Amino acid sequence: MEDASNSRLVAGCPVWIDTDMGFDDLAAILIVAASRPVAGLSLVAGNVALHQVERNALAVASMFKWDFPIHAGAAAPLKGHLETAHYVLGADGMPGTGRKLPAVEGHAQPDALGAMIGFIEKGGRDILAIGPLTDLAHLAEARPDLLTLPDLRLVWMGGSAGPGNHTAAAEFNAAVDPEALAVLIAAGVQIAMVGLDCCRQVTLTLDDVAPLRAHPSERAQLLADLLEGYVRIADNGHRPMALYDPVAAAAVIEPDSVTFTPARLDIELDGTLTRGMTVIEWRARKAAPNALIATTADAPRIRAMMQAALLRAAGDQDQ
Repeated sequence: MEDASNSRLVAGCPVWIDTDMGFDDLAAILIVAASRPVAGLSLVAGNVALHQVERNALAVASMFKWDFPIHAGAAAPLKGHLETAHYVLGADGMPGTGRKLPAVEGHAQPDALGAMIGFIEKGGRDILAIGPLTDLAHLAEARPDLLTLPDLRLVWMGGSAGPGNHTAAAEFNAAVDPEALAVLIAAGVQIAMVGLDCCRQVTLTLDDVAPLRAHPSERAQLLADLLEGYVRIADNGHRPMALYDPVAAAAVIEPDSVTFTPARLDIELDGTLTRGMTVIEWRARKAAPNALIATTADAPRIRAMMQAALLRAAGDQDQ
């Protein structure tokens, strides 16, 4: 299996992003948009219900003047009911310390599945998934030939090679729809998994909010409020808060910022205490690798990428 650091990286090559649109999703999208064209977004229920994901996506698109298409995708996992992260992120999935995203009218475009099919059929090869994998599972079921193209690269923020966060065993994105990951594995899709253990190597503190606070634009102050709200998830800011989706974005934009190791990836579907657990077999003699698993992240580099992307977005207000 090809190492992710040697994967195809073409300047200007578009990226499709599948998202459940929390703050770290927004930061990840801004990182991508600072370096590569964003071909479009597909929305999936996860952090919050799909209607709120849609509101968040349309609000940030309006604020940052995004002109790429946004398509509504799956409102529920493949099996069972939706479990959101409202218990951590609040009703809107965007905890803050004052300013909130503006209310906007309208709806996302329909048919995320068709949009993703069109992206790949027209030559798109880079997909960043930063939520539950439901939309990608629908794609794998509808067109199993597309996600297994030899030059297609799917980077997913999800899973864990160790403990979970949603449960003791399961990371949130994997736990919301473990059947979706099982579909992708069964279809032979090779995933570059950026899990909790890698993401937790990159942390933020309240000091990281200061550059945005010093910027005069209203957009910068909104981003500062949202970033501070995100950092305060960790004991109200008294301990560092891990970055998640931006680490996966960095792996797409600058592949050598994250180190990957081939391994066998499986997902537990039935365990009473372990449903949604990603099981990693590192020993190739025991099981042939079917995925790339992120093991280390260049924390200073990724923090700098995110800060630069946020400040760039803050400074584009009048453009």
